[in-house]
Amino acid sequence: MRNVSLILSGGSALGAYQAGAYAVLHERGYRPAWVSGASVGAVNAAIIAGNPPERRIERLRRFWEEASHRAADWTVPPFGFARRFHTQLSAMQARLFGSPGVFRLRFPGAFSALPGMPDDASLYDLGPLRSRLEGVIDFDYLAGSPTRLTVTAVDVETGEEVRFDTRDRDVRPEHLIASCGFLPDFPPQEVEGRLLCDGGMSANLPLSAVVDEIMDEPGGERLCIAVDLFSRFSPRPRTVTQAAERQLSLLLANQTRKTIEAAQELYALRQKVSALEGKAGPGATTLLYVCNRPSPREMPLKSFDFSGSTIAQRWKAGESDMTEALDRLAAHRPEGGGLSVLEVHGAKERVERPSPQRDEAA
Repeated sequence: MRNVSLILSGGSALGAYQAGAYAVLHERGYRPAWVSGASVGAVNAAIIAGNPPERRIERLRRFWEEASHRAADWTVPPFGFARRFHTQLSAMQARLFGSPGVFRLRFPGAFSALPGMPDDASLYDLGPLRSRLEGVIDFDYLAGSPTRLTVTAVDVETGEEVRFDTRDRDVRPEHLIASCGFLPDFPPQEVEGRLLCDGGMSANLPLSAVVDEIMDEPGGERLCIAVDLFSRFSPRPRTVTQAAERQLSLLLANQTRKTIEAAQELYALRQKVSALEGKAGPGATTLLYVCNRPSPREMPLKSFDFSGSTIAQRWKAGESDMTEALDRLAAHRPEGGGLSVLEVHGAKERVERPSPQRDEAA
């Protein structure tokens, strides 16, 4: 099988989609040699790299079951307006009171905006998440794991992207917590004298960490699988909360789109330069881009909906979309070199964007 890398984006409660997607990869025999992630994508990636292959699915399932808020599921309407109301109420409940398996309210938190209150830089505390990490990741195994892990965070003061890579250092819980510090909801984390926050502040899908290195390696056929949690496609927003949610999705999804386009152009340029120098350029690489496409009922505050029923549905959606994606990948035949992109936006959407090099050849 081709050299496989897996890249996972941030997205809080949406991360259950990635766990379901990975379950299908695992079942089909894909064993990524390198996993890269930001925010909740870094958490999922660390669970994968931080456990032997035979324990990965069980640990992912355990993490997401413990992260889910079962109290929100005392009754679950099956469909329609009642179902939408249920998911929105669950997300609002997490916003107001926290989600016991992942984060809790912080004091003074939101009250720090009032006159006379102490300063605070975030609304919630990620202490529960840290406890969960130590229960589902074998950090001793991770230190020597044959699966490489890269975690992306951002320096709050300089804006610099910071990467922690098991190839040259140990990755510990504090590195994962730092990558989850999406301001102002979750606090930044001081690591080695630097105040770090969510990797999504720079690249919610940390694709460059992988592609940049691949371009420096001549020849070979490679497969990069990216699982993104924010789609650039969405129903039209009808409410203020939907508009606010759409704002975040567009910012992150367009950030990713531009990163992919830039990678294709740079990949093609690198091949031309290598040809002029008489050297072997980077080999053919396929980027299988699988993206969670939200349903209308998921729009408002969807990344805060930790209800057990929603977590289970997202896992199943990830399984379904990855199954479709791998079926399409089986029929894909890269032409020559270059970086070709296969996009799957939910089970109904199929998009293919060829690399610039292939366009010119045509």
